Amino acid sequence: MTDTAPADLGLPPLNTTTARRRDAGLVTAAVLLAVAYFLAPPLLVPSSSGDFSRAFVAYWSSGGRDFTPDLQNLVDHQFRYHLVRVVIALLLLAVLVTLTVRIRRFRLLIGALALTAAVLLIANVQGAVSPFGTLLSALASDSAGPDVAAAVAQVRHQVESGPTSPALDVMLEEYVRWHVFKAGLSGMVAAVLISLSIVTWSRRRRWVSVLIAVVAVAALVVVAANVITVANPNPGFLLLIEGGAIG
Repeated sequence: MTDTAPADLGLPPLNTTTARRRDAGLVTAAVLLAVAYFLAPPLLVPSSSGDFSRAFVAYWSSGGRDFTPDLQNLVDHQFRYHLVRVVIALLLLAVLVTLTVRIRRFRLLIGALALTAAVLLIANVQGAVSPFGTLLSALASDSAGPDVAAAVAQVRHQVESGPTSPALDVMLEEYVRWHVFKAGLSGMVAAVLISLSIVTWSRRRRWVSVLIAVVAVAALVVVAANVITVANPNPGFLLLIEGGAIG
């Protein structure tokens, strides 16, 4: 009795079937990770019951660098929340990059999704390294109250006229750290995109190369904007606490 190859029976080669199963598994993993990105953090890191506005006023009134217990609790919660998202976004990015390499037919679409995952990763790395900074935009809320408005007015006065209190020094350090990481990570993304643009151009996929180059330029603009903010953080910082623009 002779062995019959899968191709003789009208079936795809075993290696092709295995590859398709592997790709299907990766697609399933990507979908599950995308869902987990939104659902897992609230489940793993339950919402804190603290009031940030009240905690901030108490911290500002203390005048010191050390967070009050209520504010520390909120900052710790923010850190854990973003850390969970960092892990999920990193795994999602790895899966999408793998799929981009493996599935040539949908490479452009999957590459765009991978870029989106990279943006999410950057945003949450920022949140993890500057959790207090991510909370500061809440000061511009209409429901913040007169106590917060008075504290923000004092912050503005110190920023514009000095001297700065230890509490304000911490706030400015957090704000600058936020933008330093954003500039650095955006620069890494820009470098990867420039490399991909060069590779695709050499392979005569000119329109894809140009598209990637446009996105790389956009990433470089983000880098430049954040470098400028780091060099002169005060205007952006005041806009954050008074207008809610995190930058």
